[in-house]
Amino acid sequence: MELNPSEVKTLFDVAKYPCYSASVEFPTQGEYLEIELQNDTGRIKFQSDISRKNKIVNKATLQLRYKKTYVIRRLDFMGNHTNPPAPAPDKIFYGFEEYVCLREDHIHFYMDGFGERWALPLSKVPEMGITKEDGLYEKMIKFFTYCKVEDLRVKVVKNLIF
Repeated sequence: MELNPSEVKTLFDVAKYPCYSASVEFPTQGEYLEIELQNDTGRIKFQSDISRKNKIVNKATLQLRYKKTYVIRRLDFMGNHTNPPAPAPDKIFYGFEEYVCLREDHIHFYMDGFGERWALPLSKVPEMGITKEDGLYEKMIKFFTYCKVEDLRVKVVKNLIF
């Protein structure tokens, strides 16, 4: 089963809230964190992942998933990726067919028939507000704001390396 573009837009645009009110700690190098999210009625469930399992210090992956399997958005820092060949499934990807990211920050978008195999360099998504000066924690906050996640309490462990 695939999600059509209208479903993806609706899921992305809905406000999301943590299922639990407890504060969580931003993962340290080598750790992974999954946060359960829901809409305001609790009927639509999401998951968000923060993965720092890689040995490269500034490499991380943030995801917003629906029903665990549908990656609505995935943000990779210092990651490698190659987009599929043409035709692009949406006009935002025109000119990015077979685009190669090498240790480059990029964001994946769920596309009907492709899953999350299409991505853009982060510089092409200015609405996220992420700058080169931002650390991983600031990037995470901006990603979750972009994904309409509200009331998320993620604290930084003292002396955390970004």
